[in-house]
Amino acid sequence: MAKGDEKEVDEEAKGGGRKKLIIIALPVIVLVLAAAYFFVLKPKEDSSGAAKALPAPTPGTVAPLDSITVNLAGAHFLKIGIALQPTADVKETPDGSMALDQVINVFSNLTVKELTSAEGKDAAKKELVARIKLAYLPHDKITHEEIEKANESVSGGKVKETDDLTAAQAEKRAAALTVQPEVYDVYFTEFVMQ
Repeated sequence: MAKGDEKEVDEEAKGGGRKKLIIIALPVIVLVLAAAYFFVLKPKEDSSGAAKALPAPTPGTVAPLDSITVNLAGAHFLKIGIALQPTADVKETPDGSMALDQVINVFSNLTVKELTSAEGKDAAKKELVARIKLAYLPHDKITHEEIEKANESVSGGKVKETDDLTAAQAEKRAAALTVQPEVYDVYFTEFVMQ
């Protein structure tokens, strides 16, 4: 072999080494970048796998609703009044009819005994707030299909409609919302049992 041929062979060998280095290094770099995204940049989830909770919105002006009477178990009734506090970015005060429907759904057929204890009243209010928040989701930001999917997720695939969720499922669903509901909080303005 001539000296010129030897130089060409050495240069080809060096070039082949570079190609092998690139072929080996490229997948390693991709793996390092993927690991960096997964451990550093990926949005954090809590231990249950749910997305981070929404930041607390700015509360708006409290709007009282007319009191209604709800039938309780054992021929008793409850006269209940609530006030809705929408978020500050809601342009109009939300229609109270959906909230009053939820009051009827939550309190109907409860016993006086359940509602006279602080724990029972707090549990009913907690469920009511959760159900009202779910009722006042902005429909321009979340689709009916997304709502059904979230309901199926908290119910183990058994329930599609929000009204069919148990109290615990409704509370879990409301706590995991990724869209801000129009209602910030609910207050009792009247609570009289007979």
